[in-house]
Amino acid sequence: MTRRMMHILFALLPAAAFAFSDTIPLLAWSSQSSDAIPSPQLSASTYSTAVLESVLFRDDVCKNDAVIVVEQPGLHASDLRTLSSSSFLANSLESSPSALQLPYVLHRRENARPLSDLAAMLARRCGSQLVELPSDEGFEISADSQDKYVVYVKMPGLDGAQGQERKELVAEHEFHLASTLRRLTGSFPQHFVVYTGSSAPRLVSRQSPAAAASPSGGILARYQLLTPGLILALLVAFFVLIPTVFFGVTALASVQSPVKTEPPKGFSADAKKTQ
Repeated sequence: MTRRMMHILFALLPAAAFAFSDTIPLLAWSSQSSDAIPSPQLSASTYSTAVLESVLFRDDVCKNDAVIVVEQPGLHASDLRTLSSSSFLANSLESSPSALQLPYVLHRRENARPLSDLAAMLARRCGSQLVELPSDEGFEISADSQDKYVVYVKMPGLDGAQGQERKELVAEHEFHLASTLRRLTGSFPQHFVVYTGSSAPRLVSRQSPAAAASPSGGILARYQLLTPGLILALLVAFFVLIPTVFFGVTALASVQSPVKTEPPKGFSADAKKTQ
């Protein structure tokens, strides 16, 4: 039974390590009570495109003066947890009449519709003007404008940043995003905001010979040997397998054979001396 449990444990450890590797967070909030959030039909087990369509393509979403759709490539739930509890995002979710937080939404590049396409579809559906930031960052809203807008905001990606550098980058991006959202929500008191991640774009262009040259240094400079899976396997080997084998061998060595240590039946040392 113990051996079977150990096999199950070893089989589940890699899956647990990469359980959230294909997920993105999704945050949404509205300046008024909205039927789009929270929705009982939403589930983190549904792929991101279906979740976004379920949130954005509700009838009451088009009633807003502005729908602001924010995309940040490489964003993970762990990045949002590094933000202060007094950050703009935290305060917006806390103070809004309707808010939604899905930290782990399944996301695969091959079956995900670009968020910019969803924003364009929403603009056509609502009869709103589509504005893309930062390319249209300087657009002006007249005080007497009766137009409605779908504002698509593309933030800088986070892929490649690690550790303290990534934490500082997330805080910096959140600061600039807060400034943009304050300006937009101030211009549109009746608004709906969606903030989510996406996969970083893949490099498809052909590299130049100089760029494709092998890096200098040893093998660690060329390949990433210490991957998360390998680190996990080493930890399991050193802290689970080796101690288990050691205690097992020690226990077996301490067992004495009765054939070698016990005298045969009927044998008497005194009787042998008398003879």
